[in-house]
Amino acid sequence: MTDYYIGDLAEETGTLFGHWADNHLDMNQMVTRYLGSRLRENSDKRYARYCTQSWDEMADQFPNIYGEQAYDATLCEWLGYFYTYLQGYTKKSSRELIEQYPFLVMYPRSKVLHDLDMDLAIKKVAEQ
Repeated sequence: MTDYYIGDLAEETGTLFGHWADNHLDMNQMVTRYLGSRLRENSDKRYARYCTQSWDEMADQFPNIYGEQAYDATLCEWLGYFYTYLQGYTKKSSRELIEQYPFLVMYPRSKVLHDLDMDLAIKKVAEQ
């Protein structure tokens, strides 16, 4: 079955994560909260209403939690794409994915993984 929403959802999630990083938010808490949220649960089910929200509509649903550590916005944006495509590949819920692949583990790994083709990066992580 064709997943018509995954490309747009990945793009908006990536932009959301990049925005949070640019604003010096606590990326671990924000990403964990987002991927474990009802919004993301409904996006995982590919409900159009949730999959077609823009990044700023998604951002409005989460209070900002500021952090001390600076994160590279480009890597955070890439992780937004990555988590979305990984969910589509594995068919696991985003909540399960963030438990299995926590942000604080994946962020350092993204420094190498983001140089790979996205499909290869997903397969490399999912098949470990």
